[in-house]
Amino acid sequence: MIKKLSILMLFPLILSSYAQETSADEINLEEFTTDNIHFHMGVVAAFAEVVKLDVKQIGLSEMFTAEEADKWETVIKHITDRNGVLYYREDDFLVTDLFPASLTEGLTLFVIYKGDTLDKYKALKARKAGLIAQNSYDQTARREIAKAFGGLLDYSDEVIDELIATNGLQN
Repeated sequence: MIKKLSILMLFPLILSSYAQETSADEINLEEFTTDNIHFHMGVVAAFAEVVKLDVKQIGLSEMFTAEEADKWETVIKHITDRNGVLYYREDDFLVTDLFPASLTEGLTLFVIYKGDTLDKYKALKARKAGLIAQNSYDQTARREIAKAFGGLLDYSDEVIDELIATNGLQN
């Protein structure tokens, strides 16, 4: 727990140091450009490190258009290789009641992982698809899938419940 807290406490420091170097008027961080990509790749590097250190099972990059993902994938590969972790390009993100579907619809992200975690993620996606195919993806099943995904993301039960309460049944 102490290891998780100390790593997570460093993340805002990395981001704030970047914010001090550039002003919001200079760069729109929502756009992936050569001017700001170091910020977005810094996020990837931070998640690669916490996955490497077993603080999180999965890290998720920012959302990219397919073109942006093509452009920056080699950098993401370099970051994950350097950290001894893996990445998976996800063009069909697992939508659960944790996040609004509109955040990921038609976009690409990179799942940062190691070991068999990607298999767990894909199995969860398959389980959701099976429930939908059986017309059994009811409120109970939705909550189960969302909680399982939150567990893969190493969110606390409280955070999972809060995200479900905020976003549930909108997807």
